[in-house]
Amino acid sequence: ARASNTPLALVPTPPPAPPPPPPTIVRGRSFASVYDDVMTRAEEMLPDRVVHVADLRMTAEGHIELPGGTRYRLNPVALRGLATMLGLRWDRWFQSASGEERAEEVNRRFSRTPGEKKIRAWRNHDGDADGIARAFLAPTFTPIDDARIFTRMATMMKGLVEEYRFTSTTFTDSTTHYTAVHAEAFDLDGDRLHAGFHLRNSEVGASALSLDDHWLRLVCTNGLMVRVGGKRSLYRTHRAIEDDALAAALVIAIGRLPERWQVSFAWMQSARRITVPHPDDAVAAILGDSAEVPKALLEEAQRVVLREGDFTRFGVVQAITLVAHETNKDPDVRFAMERLAGDYLAATPVIATA
Repeated sequence: ARASNTPLALVPTPPPAPPPPPPTIVRGRSFASVYDDVMTRAEEMLPDRVVHVADLRMTAEGHIELPGGTRYRLNPVALRGLATMLGLRWDRWFQSASGEERAEEVNRRFSRTPGEKKIRAWRNHDGDADGIARAFLAPTFTPIDDARIFTRMATMMKGLVEEYRFTSTTFTDSTTHYTAVHAEAFDLDGDRLHAGFHLRNSEVGASALSLDDHWLRLVCTNGLMVRVGGKRSLYRTHRAIEDDALAAALVIAIGRLPERWQVSFAWMQSARRITVPHPDDAVAAILGDSAEVPKALLEEAQRVVLREGDFTRFGVVQAITLVAHETNKDPDVRFAMERLAGDYLAATPVIATA
C-alpha cells in the first residue's frame, strides 16, 4: 500500500501531574530528649530542709541563713513567699533601706513567727551562696516532682508517648509546662490540626498537677486546651501518692485522649459554621472576668478578631489563642487564655453534618 501524504495530527502531551503535597510534619522534640532535660534539671535540686521559722536569719546581703550556717539566695518566688509569711510589702518598705536595716526588720519578724517551713532550693553555681531558695512551704507539703512523672511515663508507657512530638517545654520559677501533639493530623476544612496534651506542674505549690487535651493549629502554631465533659484529663493536688498509683493515673489520662479528641473536633466543626454577631463582645465575655489575663491582652484579642474577619465561634477561639501565643510571653497567662478559649469552644452546640 502506498503511504499517505496526509500529515498526522499531533496530539499534545498532557503536562505531568503536580507532585502530591508533602506530608504534614510537626516539628518538635522526642520524649527521650525531654526526659533527659527533666532528669538533668532534677539533679540541680538540693534536699528539702524543714526548719523552725524562728531559727532563720537574714544577712545584710539579703541571703537567708539556716541552722548550721547554710545560706540561700532568694529567687523571686521565694522572696514573694517570704514577704507574705512575714506580712511585708517588700519593695515598698525596703526601697530605700540599707541591707542592715532590712535584715534587722526581717530577723525581728522571724523571731516572732511560730511554726516550721519546708524550704526547697536549687544548687548555686555562682558561688555567692550555698543554694538558691525556691519556696517556703508547709512542712507537710508533698510535691509530685517532674522527675517522678517522667520516670513513670518512661517506665509504664514509653511506647505510647513516643508517638508524640513535644512542641514546647517551658520552665519558670514556679511552674513547668510540657506540650506534646500526635503526629497524625485532623483535617478541618483544609486546616491541619494536631491533637495532644498539655502537662502543667509546680514543684513549689503554685499549681496542681494537670493534664489537659491540647490542640495545635499548624498554620499559626497557636494552641488550645479543651475540657471534655467539663473535666480535665488529669488533675491532682500535691499530696502523697505511690508510684504505681501515679503511673496508673497517667496511663488512664493519656490513653483516653483519642476518644476525647473526637468530641472536641466535632465542636470545632460546628464552631466553623456558627456566626457570632459581635465577636469583640464575645472575646470580652470570655476573658473579662479572669484575673489572670491582663486587660491589654483582652483588648488585643478584640482587635485581632475584628481584623481577621472570621466572625464565627471558631474565629473567636483562634483570635484569643493567637494573642496568647504571639503577643503574650508568660506561659501561665497563655495557659489561662487557652483554657478559657477551650471552655468557650466546649459550649458550642453540635450541628449535625450530612
